Amino acid sequence: MDAGPLRLDLFHRDAAYEGRWLALHPREFSLLWRLAETPEHTVSQRALLADVWRLPFEPGTNRVAVHIARLRRKLEAHGLDAMIDTDGPGYRLIPCRASQSGLDSTPAMRNHGCHLIEEDCGMATQADEKRVESTMGEDGVMHVRLNRPDKMNALDPEMFAAIIAAGEALMDRKDVRVVVLSGEGRSFCAGLDTSSFARTPDPDEPKLTDRTHGDSNTYQQVATIWRKLPMPVIAALHGVCFGGGMQIASGADVRVAAPDTRMAIMEMKWGLVPDMGGYQLWRGLVRDDVLRELVYTNREFSGEEAVQLGLATFVADDPLAKAMEIAATIAQRNPDAVRAAKRLHNRMHDESGPDLLMAESVEQAGVIRQPNQIEAVMAGMAKRRPEFGDAS
Repeated sequence: MDAGPLRLDLFHRDAAYEGRWLALHPREFSLLWRLAETPEHTVSQRALLADVWRLPFEPGTNRVAVHIARLRRKLEAHGLDAMIDTDGPGYRLIPCRASQSGLDSTPAMRNHGCHLIEEDCGMATQADEKRVESTMGEDGVMHVRLNRPDKMNALDPEMFAAIIAAGEALMDRKDVRVVVLSGEGRSFCAGLDTSSFARTPDPDEPKLTDRTHGDSNTYQQVATIWRKLPMPVIAALHGVCFGGGMQIASGADVRVAAPDTRMAIMEMKWGLVPDMGGYQLWRGLVRDDVLRELVYTNREFSGEEAVQLGLATFVADDPLAKAMEIAATIAQRNPDAVRAAKRLHNRMHDESGPDLLMAESVEQAGVIRQPNQIEAVMAGMAKRRPEFGDAS
């Protein structure tokens, strides 16, 4: 989609100006995309909150205003900050407006109309909802479902964008205790949809070495986002779990596989190396020589063998039911302690012994004698169901 001189790319979730990416945060991009859908029309903060964060109300910090301010700062570097206009209770995009220092004579402004739209795209959140569905249970368990069943949830550009958006939408959710990640239809995820990438790369696309999402590129973020989330993630695997699907599953804290799940680290079949975060995520899961054999040969293995190899935690005839059972148990634990434990687990393979010992003490100091920890003790003594507040 074009918005005045900006080119909005849904796959990379970034905007380009004169051939250069602006390096937008995913939520900055989603805000810009939402405003570009209705140029020169005011979009209320409530509507932006619902569309970008999927929240019915603002639970605390005015995140819309914060991200709009950050977006404006990035546009200001190119003389484009005046494109985002504050209008009473909301914001609007004025594609033709630019500050005096910049764009009134650029080729982009001369050759394009105020809001030329070449693609028939829905806004980012609509694409996200189509490809990934998220449902919140009363117990604080969020069920995230890959939803491209006709293609066995294979990964095309829209799927990459939707999975990343679904994960990032959970990053600030204090009310979510556990995430269960599954795939609709016959399979969890068949890996890369090679047909959608059989094209000449756009020279303006970020290089694989560009860190578009903190420490990760887009392809890595689709898997590493699940490890980065503050709450535990449990993956339920069935059908096929190949290549990129295997790496997405590896981003979860716990994996439950059906016995006959077909699994493989498939990249070597195509003359490639696993590059969607697998090597980072497999540390501590798989013995080094075992991992080497699986990568070098790209051989297929079952869900039952995956448990022996270290790539699955449990095997179950109904992996989704087992995943939900584990999630329900975790949801009844102090959410502050659970999140602190995940942070410690994520640091185990990077920290020195002394640093990890200190990290344990710091996390414990932040949890002990806090309301949720006291409630855990009181509920245990009374032999009743705990009533925890949201994570702090």
